[in-house]
Amino acid sequence: MEITGAMATIEAAINGQLTVSPQHFDTSRMDRLLTLSEMTDGECDELRDLALAMPPEHIPVETRELAKQLQFIAATLPSKNTDEQSGQMRTAVYARILGGYTKDALSYMTERVCRELDWFPTPNQCLAILADYRPPTTRKDKALHLCAQHTQAKFDEWLKALRAGGAVDLDGKPERWLRIATEQGYLRCTDGKYDQRKNGG
Repeated sequence: MEITGAMATIEAAINGQLTVSPQHFDTSRMDRLLTLSEMTDGECDELRDLALAMPPEHIPVETRELAKQLQFIAATLPSKNTDEQSGQMRTAVYARILGGYTKDALSYMTERVCRELDWFPTPNQCLAILADYRPPTTRKDKALHLCAQHTQAKFDEWLKALRAGGAVDLDGKPERWLRIATEQGYLRCTDGKYDQRKNGG
């Protein structure tokens, strides 16, 4: 397969699919919040807002990196002989199909292709291997997971207080919390207003 001579074709084929590199995003505050052993509700809300505002961390590969991966495979595995025009067309197809993946994902694909296959892979074989790729956990993933844990712990604490039968503050609590407590018999809802049930009431 003619890979080197098709560089311009590759760039033209996937140029429209590439994501613009994200602008600089200050993660110092997020990093400080992620290291806290305990967070307040306000800090949790701040961390969640920062995470949701983050630009994507997994950026689709640049055209030259994709060409490099294809060149490496072509130099390692044999393929059906094609003329230059057919090779360029075939390369453009691969570029369009694989242009949305990250550098790490394509490196994973290239390593497995060269280790497991005997011939240059079809697009379907490339996609099958990429389907097994699991990207590393991002800072955004960690932040949102931490916020979910914090919220779940607060909910469990609130529900435990309801279960104990003491007076519990309902103001400002998420609708989801109130519905679950109602379904479990700790609250009653009348005309959209939630009230705490008395023991046995």
